[in-house]
Amino acid sequence: MLIQFKEETTVKDFQLITDSAYSLQAIPGVEDLNFGKNVSPEGLGKGFSHSLTMKFSKSVDRDSIYLPHPIHKKFVDLFVPFTNSVLVYDFWE
Repeated sequence: MLIQFKEETTVKDFQLITDSAYSLQAIPGVEDLNFGKNVSPEGLGKGFSHSLTMKFSKSVDRDSIYLPHPIHKKFVDLFVPFTNSVLVYDFWE
C-alpha cells in the first residue's frame, strides 16, 4: 500500500500510526510487515510518502483472517482520517 498523508499529520500522529501499523503483525497469517517513509532520491513518488507492505502465504489468510480481524478494523479507523489517498496493490510471488 502506498500512502499520501494529510499535511497536518504531526510527528505524534505518525508515531501513533506507526505503532498501530506494527500491531497488525499480531494477526494470524501476516508473515512479514514493513511500514516506512519513501527515501527515493528520484522524486517520482507522486505525493505518496509512505508504504505499508505485508506478506501472506495464501489468499485465505488475507481475505478471511486479516481483512475482517478486529485489529485491522481498529487500524483502519485510526489510519484513514490522516490520509488523502491510498493505493492498494496486491500480488503473489
